[in-house]
Parts: sequence; structure tokens; C-alpha cells
Amino acid sequence: MIEMAGALLLALASYWVARAVFRFSGRHVLALPVFGALVLVLGGLSVFGLDAATFVAHTQVLKQAMDLAVVCMAVPLHQACRRMGALLIPLWLGLLVASALSVGGVLFAGWCLSAPWDVTAAVTPKAATMPVALSLVSGDAAHQALTVAAVFLTGLCGALLTPLVLRHTRVSDERIHAFVLGVSGHAIGLVRAQALHPAYLDLAVAGMCGNALVTALLCGFFLP
Repeated sequence: MIEMAGALLLALASYWVARAVFRFSGRHVLALPVFGALVLVLGGLSVFGLDAATFVAHTQVLKQAMDLAVVCMAVPLHQACRRMGALLIPLWLGLLVASALSVGGVLFAGWCLSAPWDVTAAVTPKAATMPVALSLVSGDAAHQALTVAAVFLTGLCGALLTPLVLRHTRVSDERIHAFVLGVSGHAIGLVRAQALHPAYLDLAVAGMCGNALVTALLCGFFLP
């Protein structure tokens, strides 16, 4: 019981500090709380000599809370759909294609590289939000760490490259920019959308939630 309380305290304290650093940095994309908290947790485990697998086992209640948050995604998703207007169908078709390419691309790359199946499965949900991706990975702490790294790198690249790609393709509608940032950069994309298109942050949330839900459905079909 004491070990569980200590693990939960470490997780919550790490996230609180990471949130403070994120605000102090002016909401910089590289200071995203999820990544900062991960670094702090790993540092705490190293300092106190704790086992990562034990830490994961003692913080399952937090994972259950994240699963509940995933269900609640349906609320902003429904609200944002009403603001899309004529863009609703094109945006959702694009989301379906993007999700399919993301999942199928990883599976194809893993097959071409003869990568171990558990490694491929850990990377496949990289386009989903962190709670969804972790809920789709069945494995030890090492595989979950690989999933966290894949999700973070995907979000970082999506948040940094999406505005450049849309600008060079002469897409000027801010609604599209916000939605695509949510699709390609998930949580990190929201940070970017909040800075660039604050009036359409709900559309970025819709893109993130929609991609997470479609990715979960595809991974549930292709992954055992």
C-alpha cells in the first residue's frame, strides 16, 4: 500500500512540475507536460532505485482514469462537428485516409524490415493520443516506453511540419489548419493550434479525438 501511494505521488508530482515548466516556457511545444512528466518519472525511478514494471503496476488507477477520459472525447467531437459546416465530409474523409496510412504504413514497414511483431505493435498506434496508444499496447514497460516515444515523436513532427506543408500547398483556411494539426500532432498539435489558431481550438480537439478513435478501431482490427 505504501509503495502504491509512493508511485502515485511520484506520478502526480512529476506531472504537476511538468505543467509548471510548460506554463513558464510560454507553452513551448518542446515542454509538453506529458513528455516532461515522463522524464521526471524516469529520473525519480532511477534516483530511488525503483523498478519500472512495479511502478506501472502501482499506477494502474491512473491508466483507468485515462481510459475514462478517452470515452469523454465524444463530447468535444460532437460539438466541433457542428462548426465544420461544408468541410465536415472532406475533413473526415481526409482523417480516415490519414489514419489508415499511419497504421498501415507501420505494419508495412515492420514487415519489410522483419521487425519483431511486439515492436511493430508497440509503434503502430503512434498517431493516437497517449492514453489511447498505451491502452492498445499489451506488453511490459519496455514496450510501453517505445509507444510513448513513438507517440511523442509523431506529435512533435506533426506539429512542426503541418503548418509548413499547408502553407506550401496554399491552404489558407484556419479551420483546416487547426483540424489537421489535431490529426497529425494530437496533444502537441493542440499546443501548436492554441498558439496559431486559438479561435478554432475545438476543431483541433476534434481532429485529435477523431484520429484517436479511428486509430483505435484500426488497431483493434489488425492487432491481436
